[in-house]
Amino acid sequence: MHASLTTPPILTTSVVRENVSVFGEADPGETEPRLSVRVSVSLRFFDLVGLLGFHPGLMLTASDLQWSEALTEALQFALVNSNTTQIEEYAELARAALSHPRRSFHAYTKLVAEAVTRTFGMTAPQPPAAPAVNPLRLVAA
Repeated sequence: MHASLTTPPILTTSVVRENVSVFGEADPGETEPRLSVRVSVSLRFFDLVGLLGFHPGLMLTASDLQWSEALTEALQFALVNSNTTQIEEYAELARAALSHPRRSFHAYTKLVAEAVTRTFGMTAPQPPAAPAVNPLRLVAA
């Protein structure tokens, strides 16, 4: 699973507030009180790129990708509106788009990946090194 809950604490709660939106912003039209809840989630590089690049509720422009606050807000929105299966699917879309330059969305996904590195300090994991080949074994076979 690409997104995993961390321990401890996984979940913390805070004060009950009134007249706030689901993100804790002032909303006088919201009549029911809300409990502030924080969930700790560990995300990998491709999870971040996938959420920001492929979540259907987001449409980040190239200028949005330059603004760290926009990325942080977009990530918050994407996390609240995704389950772990979706996070994994978006991560696989990001991995596929980045690993094949001729694939659709490669250029855009590359911009998102650069923004993730700049904003969150995450980089793509390096593939494992190929095992050394013994030329003598190749000849003997």
